[in-house]
Amino acid sequence: MTGRRKTWLRFVLWALVVLWMSVIFCFSMEDANRSSETSGRVIRWLLARFDGDFLSLSAEEQLLRIEDWSFLVRKLAHFTIFAVLGCLSFAAFSVDLRPRRAFPAAVGLGAARAVLDEVHQSFVPGRACELRDMCVDCAGVLLGATFLLLIFLFIQHQKNKKA
Repeated sequence: MTGRRKTWLRFVLWALVVLWMSVIFCFSMEDANRSSETSGRVIRWLLARFDGDFLSLSAEEQLLRIEDWSFLVRKLAHFTIFAVLGCLSFAAFSVDLRPRRAFPAAVGLGAARAVLDEVHQSFVPGRACELRDMCVDCAGVLLGATFLLLIFLFIQHQKNKKA
Protein backbone atom coordinates (compact mmCIF):
# COMPACT_ATOMS: atom_id res chain seq x y z
CA MET A 1 0.00 0.00 0.00
CA THR A 2 1.37 3.42 -0.93
CA GLY A 3 2.12 6.02 1.74
CA ARG A 4 -0.74 8.29 0.66
CA ARG A 5 -3.30 5.49 0.69
CA LYS A 6 -2.11 4.28 4.06
CA THR A 7 -2.31 7.80 5.49
CA TRP A 8 -5.80 8.26 4.07
CA LEU A 9 -6.96 4.87 5.34
CA ARG A 10 -5.52 5.59 8.79
CA PHE A 11 -7.32 8.94 8.89
CA VAL A 12 -10.68 7.49 7.78
CA LEU A 13 -10.56 4.55 10.20
CA TRP A 14 -9.57 6.66 13.21
CA ALA A 15 -12.24 9.21 12.27
CA LEU A 16 -14.79 6.38 12.32
CA VAL A 17 -13.51 5.24 15.74
CA VAL A 18 -13.86 8.77 17.12
CA LEU A 19 -17.29 9.19 15.52
CA TRP A 20 -18.48 5.89 16.99
CA MET A 21 -17.13 6.82 20.44
CA SER A 22 -19.11 10.06 20.08
CA VAL A 23 -22.26 8.07 19.36
CA ILE A 24 -21.63 6.04 22.52
CA PHE A 25 -21.08 9.28 24.46
CA CYS A 26 -24.39 10.70 23.20
CA PHE A 27 -26.28 7.58 24.30
CA SER A 28 -24.60 7.82 27.70
CA MET A 29 -25.69 11.45 28.06
CA GLU A 30 -29.36 10.48 27.99
CA ASP A 31 -30.94 10.64 31.44
CA ALA A 32 -32.78 7.58 32.73
CA ASN A 33 -36.19 8.65 31.38
CA ARG A 34 -34.92 9.49 27.92
CA SER A 35 -32.85 6.30 27.76
CA SER A 36 -35.92 4.25 28.70
CA GLU A 37 -38.00 6.06 26.07
CA THR A 38 -35.37 5.33 23.42
CA SER A 39 -35.27 1.66 24.38
CA GLY A 40 -39.05 1.52 24.53
CA ARG A 41 -39.39 2.91 21.00
CA VAL A 42 -36.93 0.34 19.65
CA ILE A 43 -38.65 -2.52 21.47
CA ARG A 44 -42.11 -1.34 20.36
CA TRP A 45 -40.86 -1.19 16.74
CA LEU A 46 -39.36 -4.71 16.98
CA LEU A 47 -42.43 -6.21 18.63
CA ALA A 48 -44.77 -4.59 16.10
CA ARG A 49 -42.83 -6.29 13.30
CA PHE A 50 -41.94 -9.65 14.82
CA ASP A 51 -44.64 -10.41 17.43
CA GLY A 52 -47.82 -11.12 15.49
CA ASP A 53 -50.28 -10.33 18.28
CA PHE A 54 -48.48 -7.31 19.80
CA LEU A 55 -50.58 -4.69 18.01
CA SER A 56 -53.83 -6.38 19.05
CA LEU A 57 -52.93 -6.12 22.75
CA SER A 58 -54.26 -3.36 24.97
CA ALA A 59 -51.94 -0.42 25.70
CA GLU A 60 -51.33 -1.82 29.20
CA GLU A 61 -50.50 -5.29 27.86
CA GLN A 62 -48.19 -3.76 25.25
CA LEU A 63 -46.36 -1.86 27.99
CA LEU A 64 -45.95 -5.08 30.01
CA ARG A 65 -44.60 -6.89 26.94
CA ILE A 66 -42.15 -4.03 26.31
CA GLU A 67 -41.00 -4.20 29.94
CA ASP A 68 -40.50 -7.97 29.60
CA TRP A 69 -38.09 -7.41 26.70
CA SER A 70 -36.42 -4.28 28.05
CA PHE A 71 -33.52 -5.89 29.93
CA LEU A 72 -32.50 -8.17 27.06
CA VAL A 73 -32.75 -5.49 24.39
CA ARG A 74 -30.80 -2.95 26.47
CA LYS A 75 -27.98 -5.44 27.09
CA LEU A 76 -27.93 -6.46 23.41
CA ALA A 77 -27.69 -2.77 22.50
CA HIS A 78 -24.69 -2.35 24.82
CA PHE A 79 -23.09 -5.47 23.37
CA THR A 80 -23.70 -4.49 19.75
CA ILE A 81 -22.56 -0.89 20.08
CA PHE A 82 -19.30 -2.01 21.65
CA ALA A 83 -18.85 -4.88 19.16
CA VAL A 84 -18.87 -2.25 16.41
CA LEU A 85 -16.27 -0.29 18.40
CA GLY A 86 -14.16 -3.46 18.63
CA CYS A 87 -14.30 -3.93 14.84
CA LEU A 88 -13.52 -0.29 14.10
CA SER A 89 -10.68 -0.13 16.63
CA PHE A 90 -9.13 -3.32 15.34
CA ALA A 91 -9.29 -2.05 11.76
CA ALA A 92 -7.72 1.28 12.76
CA PHE A 93 -4.89 -0.32 14.70
CA SER A 94 -4.31 -2.80 11.86
CA VAL A 95 -3.18 -0.04 9.54
CA ASP A 96 0.09 0.21 11.50
CA LEU A 97 0.24 -3.02 13.51
CA ARG A 98 0.17 -6.68 12.61
CA PRO A 99 -3.22 -8.26 13.38
CA ARG A 100 -1.93 -10.14 16.43
CA ARG A 101 -0.70 -6.85 17.92
CA ALA A 102 -3.69 -4.82 16.79
CA PHE A 103 -6.04 -7.19 18.61
CA PRO A 104 -4.92 -6.48 22.20
CA ALA A 105 -4.64 -2.78 21.39
CA ALA A 106 -8.22 -2.71 20.10
CA VAL A 107 -9.56 -4.71 23.04
CA GLY A 108 -7.67 -2.48 25.48
CA LEU A 109 -9.01 0.70 23.89
CA GLY A 110 -12.55 -0.68 23.80
CA ALA A 111 -12.38 -1.89 27.41
CA ALA A 112 -11.10 1.51 28.54
CA ARG A 113 -13.98 3.18 26.69
CA ALA A 114 -16.44 0.77 28.32
CA VAL A 115 -15.16 1.68 31.79
CA LEU A 116 -15.24 5.40 30.98
CA ASP A 117 -18.76 5.02 29.60
CA GLU A 118 -20.04 3.53 32.84
CA VAL A 119 -18.20 6.06 35.00
CA HIS A 120 -19.64 8.84 32.82
CA GLN A 121 -23.15 7.45 33.31
CA SER A 122 -22.77 7.73 37.08
CA PHE A 123 -22.89 11.53 36.61
CA VAL A 124 -26.06 11.45 34.49
CA PRO A 125 -29.38 11.82 36.38
CA GLY A 126 -31.04 8.46 36.98
CA ARG A 127 -28.16 6.48 35.48
CA ALA A 128 -25.56 4.42 37.32
CA CYS A 129 -22.14 2.88 36.90
CA GLU A 130 -22.86 -0.84 36.51
CA LEU A 131 -20.21 -3.53 36.51
CA ARG A 132 -22.56 -5.82 34.56
CA ASP A 133 -22.78 -3.29 31.73
CA MET A 134 -19.00 -2.89 31.71
CA CYS A 135 -18.69 -6.66 31.30
CA VAL A 136 -21.29 -6.73 28.51
CA ASP A 137 -19.52 -3.84 26.76
CA CYS A 138 -16.13 -5.53 27.06
CA ALA A 139 -17.57 -8.79 25.74
CA GLY A 140 -18.91 -6.87 22.73
CA VAL A 141 -15.50 -5.29 22.09
CA LEU A 142 -13.84 -8.70 22.40
CA LEU A 143 -16.26 -10.32 19.96
CA GLY A 144 -16.00 -7.45 17.45
CA ALA A 145 -12.19 -7.45 17.50
CA THR A 146 -12.09 -11.26 17.36
CA PHE A 147 -14.43 -11.30 14.39
CA LEU A 148 -12.23 -8.91 12.43
CA LEU A 149 -9.04 -10.68 13.55
CA LEU A 150 -10.39 -13.95 12.17
CA ILE A 151 -11.27 -12.28 8.88
CA PHE A 152 -7.78 -10.76 8.63
CA LEU A 153 -6.13 -14.09 9.44
CA PHE A 154 -8.32 -15.91 6.91
CA ILE A 155 -7.42 -13.41 4.18
CA GLN A 156 -3.75 -13.66 5.10
CA HIS A 157 -3.96 -17.47 4.98
CA GLN A 158 -5.58 -17.33 1.53
CA LYS A 159 -2.84 -15.01 0.26
CA ASN A 160 -0.14 -17.33 1.64
CA LYS A 161 -1.77 -20.35 -0.05
CA LYS A 162 -1.67 -18.63 -3.42
CA ALA A 163 1.95 -17.54 -3.02
